[in-house]
Amino acid sequence: MNKTDLTEYADILLNAALYKCNNIADAQDLVQDTLLAALAAMAKKPIDDPKAWLMTVLNRKYYDLLRRKYNKPTVSFDVAADVPDDCELYEAVEKSDEAEAIRRCLAYLTGLYREVMVRYYMHGEKVRDIAAALNISENTVKSRLDAGRKRIGKEFAMENYTKQSYEPEELWISCSGQSGINGEPFNLLGDNKIDMNLLILAYEKPVTVTELAKAIGIVTAYIEPIVEKLVDNELMKRVGDKVYTDFIIYSPDDFTANVALEKQIADSIYKDVWAIMDKGFEELHDCDYYKQQTESKQTKLDSFFTVRTLLNAVSQVRNDVCGRTPFEEYPDRPNGGKWFAMGRRHPANYDYGNKEFERGKYYINGEARHHHVVDCVGMKNYETVLCEYGTLLGSTMLGSQQILKRRMEDVEIGQMLYAIHSGKEEQLPLINAGCFENFDKFIELRYLAKDGDKVVCDVPVIAEKERYALYDLSEKYHNIIAEKFHDDFMKLMINPVKLPPHLKSVPEFQRYMYCCSTVSMRIVKNALDNGLFPKCADYPAPAVLLSVRED
Repeated sequence: MNKTDLTEYADILLNAALYKCNNIADAQDLVQDTLLAALAAMAKKPIDDPKAWLMTVLNRKYYDLLRRKYNKPTVSFDVAADVPDDCELYEAVEKSDEAEAIRRCLAYLTGLYREVMVRYYMHGEKVRDIAAALNISENTVKSRLDAGRKRIGKEFAMENYTKQSYEPEELWISCSGQSGINGEPFNLLGDNKIDMNLLILAYEKPVTVTELAKAIGIVTAYIEPIVEKLVDNELMKRVGDKVYTDFIIYSPDDFTANVALEKQIADSIYKDVWAIMDKGFEELHDCDYYKQQTESKQTKLDSFFTVRTLLNAVSQVRNDVCGRTPFEEYPDRPNGGKWFAMGRRHPANYDYGNKEFERGKYYINGEARHHHVVDCVGMKNYETVLCEYGTLLGSTMLGSQQILKRRMEDVEIGQMLYAIHSGKEEQLPLINAGCFENFDKFIELRYLAKDGDKVVCDVPVIAEKERYALYDLSEKYHNIIAEKFHDDFMKLMINPVKLPPHLKSVPEFQRYMYCCSTVSMRIVKNALDNGLFPKCADYPAPAVLLSVRED
């Protein structure tokens, strides 16, 4: 048996291990230990009957597992005499000159061993640094690595085997359009790194499920249902016996391509832009619905008006270059969705606070609108729309739900805000008992506030017709800004994202999104830092409002 063929026996071994263990984690450990033992043994001499040899070793490892688990002696009469012990295994691995075989085995190692091996051999970290990072002793690190295997790090660079198998990346999904009833596509991945990395692997070109399984280091039987789910939810598309990821994926290089230019333009025009915004504020502040709000709520309306106006001014110029896809042309998706998905990928252990990711502070999440029909006792026949932008002025509830003590759905958050605004606090237990547990988080985000001992709604609430009037006012001023600064914004429309040649479903505007994604909020930040936008200087002042229509 050739070393490069070693892991072809993984499926057979895993089936046998599952039969014995009835536990996927223990079964995977058994298979991984068995393959490493084989790798070490093959460094000394060929294995004549690999299947029988591997099954024998698997049995011995299983007996060892039982002995450790129940702290009892276990005797096995079918152990191969030439199976190496741990010391021999490490020595053999040290001397191995077939990096690909080692790469394959690394992909099957448990997280416990894989973490220290990747840090030491792939990144060249020192033992003391690994020990400090993982909160274990240096002796523990050394026992897993063995000083004699240092040369492994020099023998290969993992170039022929995907990093997704040992350093999974992160992929965060968003969309343009209308999400599905259950929050699709936002909820389709969560923090599942297997799904994330399958989508990344299938992005550059169509691949078979078998190719995906080999690339990610998981047997095909476990990959197939995941791929089917991604296809059914329209994040992947099937062509013949291959699949590919059917939406645009942005890399960190895409995020940062225009950052310096955006900063330069924002710094040069923000004073003139703000002179126009001040005229818009004068009209907004003269509206009756604005005068009826508390000072805190007025600040949030200022934030909302500012973000919407500047974002749409830049988007209007961008659309002059790449066009605009009308909403009616968006594809219909499962569960009532109508969207184009977008993905942002980041390497493992990416430092979101570093200078390279500075653009993250200035990014605007597109306007999220959560439509809810209020149908609680005493509050029927109302439709509420929670509208919000996530910016440096404040996070949205859509992006902050993970910090809540008790999970609440979007509809429940909207109903909670309206119930408190309407003085119907007795409805809160009917909406979600977690409302009370989450009050401190909503107060921290400034969606709620304290008035003495009473909790009050701190989101501006306006009628639906007043929201449309606000939109019209914002459109008036975004047109003025877009016209006056058209040439400045046009300078940003360079470096659009290049798509894989097979990917035809991506609308053109998505290629240009990161050409101009930070300039609007950089203008706002300049205004804040130079005292031109004092009402929102004490942020969080989230760009949020709740509109209500009574049927």
